[in-house]
Amino acid sequence: MNHNLNKQSGHAAILFALFIPVLFGVFTLGTDGARAIQDKARLLEAVEVASLAVAGQGSDDKTLAKSYVQYYFPLAKIEDKDIEIQKLNCEDNQNCRDQERRFFEYRVTASITQPTWFPGNEAIIGFGKNYQVLDQSITRKYHSETVDVVLVADFSASMYEFWDGGSKRKFLDLKDIISDISTELETFNGYNVNSEKRNKLAVVGFDFYTSRVVNNTRTYYDHLTCWVWNRQWVEGRCKSDYPGDDHRYVNAEATIRDVFNLNSNAHNPVAGSITNISIFEDVNLTDNMSFIRTKIKSNSFNIMRSTGSGTSSYAGIIRGAQMALAGNNPRRLIILLSDGQDSYWRTTDKLINPANPGFPPSSPTALGLCNRILNELNNQKTVEGDDVTARMVAVGFDYNINAFPQMRNCVGQENVFSAENRNDIKNKILELITEEIGHLAR
Repeated sequence: MNHNLNKQSGHAAILFALFIPVLFGVFTLGTDGARAIQDKARLLEAVEVASLAVAGQGSDDKTLAKSYVQYYFPLAKIEDKDIEIQKLNCEDNQNCRDQERRFFEYRVTASITQPTWFPGNEAIIGFGKNYQVLDQSITRKYHSETVDVVLVADFSASMYEFWDGGSKRKFLDLKDIISDISTELETFNGYNVNSEKRNKLAVVGFDFYTSRVVNNTRTYYDHLTCWVWNRQWVEGRCKSDYPGDDHRYVNAEATIRDVFNLNSNAHNPVAGSITNISIFEDVNLTDNMSFIRTKIKSNSFNIMRSTGSGTSSYAGIIRGAQMALAGNNPRRLIILLSDGQDSYWRTTDKLINPANPGFPPSSPTALGLCNRILNELNNQKTVEGDDVTARMVAVGFDYNINAFPQMRNCVGQENVFSAENRNDIKNKILELITEEIGHLAR
């Protein structure tokens, strides 16, 4: 009897020893499996937050999304290829085309690789050294608050050239982009039954000058104040043919001071000879988008050849700021569209930061052209008493805008963008508009 008991005890011990790897395998699978399920829930939360951040900035920056996911999973291995951001405008999104309210949709997908606690081996089952978890979140940015948009458009001679980003000459694609933007704003306005609160659009063309038509006469403006000699150095007009060509004679302080003073001599028509061959004119803020399309498509905006008209973006910016000041929407957005560096970039540097040309102003309150414009606009109130929020942005049209520091120093690194083709430029402008006037929803 005792012999049989000892024999059975031995069998039980052998069976228990055989079951140890299985039991431990179940334990490891249960432990790491529970972690994987928990990580799945945490990753969903992480990509939700990341998609909101990406949509809030109107960005496709993988670094931003990755930083949010990495915060939730500090030990996980996350590479740039593990983050995917897809932006869909309304025309490319069937869900939007069927909606009454338009939106941009941001889809953020993230995959993480987590180290396991119990990787297992040949004897004990496990998940291996790591496991992967994947999830996606979608955020929509809706149009809600109205905005005054001023497009400051480069019509210098270089815009006459063909480019790789479109099938037409650059200025013709630019005209099409402006027309498309007006159509989008018109669609947004169609959802707003309150006619007093409507998105408005203005267009400022520039080369060396800005231009407007008064009593059927085209007049030109350089918006500069210079130092002139009249038995002593006094404030006066710059020479008319090449305004700003010698930065030493440009009175930057007076030019900045008088940006919004329409009675300043700087904003009187140029009386002397004009050096340009481009045709363009101011189109003031309006919600009549059909009028803008008709004007833009006409010969009121035209370039005849690739030589003759230089680039002075500050002239367009100053005139655009004056138009923005005349608006009444709580959001004011000035967008510069240019294909290259200013002809007299030393003058531009001096206007951006008179104290240290070539560098950004030391603070938002320091003397400088863009600081002056933004501070003035942001101190305004609408007729209804709402605070005004203004923003200035520069979009490089067929060139890397970061290659030249002028606009970066003026509007800030976070407000300069480069676009390589017509659709990129249009979608970037629409993103900027939506960013100013939208709200987020999941």
